[in-house]
Amino acid sequence: MKLKIGYVLLILVLFIGEVIAQETEEKKIKFEASGFIKSDIFFDSRQNVDALEGLLHIFPKDLDYDENGKDINAKSSLGIVDISTRVRGKVSGPDVLGAKLTGLVEVDWTGISGENSTSRVRLRNAYSKLNWEKTEILFGREWHPMFVKEVYPSVMSLNTGIPFQPFNRSPMLQMSYKLGKFKIIGAAISQSDYISSGPDGKSTKYIKNSNIPNLHLQLKYKPGNFLFGVAVDYKSIMPRTVTESYINIDPTYDSLFVTSEKVNSISYMGYFKFQKPKFVLKAKAIYGQNLSECVMPGGYGVSVLDSITGHEKYTPFNHFYTWANIVYGDQTKFGLFGGYTKNLGAVDPIVGDTYGMALNLDYVYRITPTISHKIKNFMLAVEFEYTVAAYGDVANSYGEFTKSHEVSNTRIMFSVFHFF
Repeated sequence: MKLKIGYVLLILVLFIGEVIAQETEEKKIKFEASGFIKSDIFFDSRQNVDALEGLLHIFPKDLDYDENGKDINAKSSLGIVDISTRVRGKVSGPDVLGAKLTGLVEVDWTGISGENSTSRVRLRNAYSKLNWEKTEILFGREWHPMFVKEVYPSVMSLNTGIPFQPFNRSPMLQMSYKLGKFKIIGAAISQSDYISSGPDGKSTKYIKNSNIPNLHLQLKYKPGNFLFGVAVDYKSIMPRTVTESYINIDPTYDSLFVTSEKVNSISYMGYFKFQKPKFVLKAKAIYGQNLSECVMPGGYGVSVLDSITGHEKYTPFNHFYTWANIVYGDQTKFGLFGGYTKNLGAVDPIVGDTYGMALNLDYVYRITPTISHKIKNFMLAVEFEYTVAAYGDVANSYGEFTKSHEVSNTRIMFSVFHFF
């Protein structure tokens, strides 16, 4: 009897295994995990505008004197962190609507620190893609198209070239179409972690209330070892839905007025890349308006103000951003990065408040040499980062500085990577 029961159980197990195998074969779902463990040790000669425990270095802080005339920010610091450690999971299959279905989820540990360590886990990317022969549709959280994953600075620092290079991951719907050596990309983008500034601080409500997503159009051309690209980016945000009168006749009564005034901004981008097995040259330039959500200097100001109703009109600031990067080597690589950002002032004269990032800066530049050595899935890197920020002293009515002073920071960073 026990023997018969054993045969039945064996047949049942084999049958269930066959069913599962058939379902797996039918679905053809594959999952692949990867990522890296990264530790960084960095020394700064000055206090800086930064984030993530100082790991995300942006630019040095301005002069700030104490009662004895000593600069408070002229203080060096040392940091040791491992929060940029990253894990990603890739999913592929099954085919849908005649297209290959793939997806990616990626997290790191650069979230908000606190007593609850789980709060540090942060969602970086989470998207799905449908790929046909020439067409691709992406929906989910991914790098902003202005980041350009094929053309961004090859530096060890987590800042990845900011404030000269866009740094933004956002929810979006993106479509691309291949036409020979050309690729056309169009995207409708919202905001999540990387958000615009306004009267109520940083918030996603400004772009939500405008009822218009961030719209992006890009053209890529890839002949041989080269890659060229141009893009235009349009954004419209609504800083306020109501205004308040500046003339308060009755202090017990709030004089509120509905408003639908928006800030419309447009940015233009061009880039190129040349790549050989041991040599890479890449560069990018942007003439942009109100790009503070990309962790770049920019914003807008009040250009018209009605004291009776509090009604405001706005004007965006213009900025120029550019960078270039050379990398040479194979197992041992040498890199050199240089970036420059300039405040070109607002479109119209400023008569009221301004909102954005680093609108008190005239210009910023950086020079970064890097050396790295990789042994299998283990890599060591040393990076020297010299950043100069010019803070404005005298500005015209457009918010463009006619006089400024420089402060600088030198960062030396040692990084250890363990890829898997």
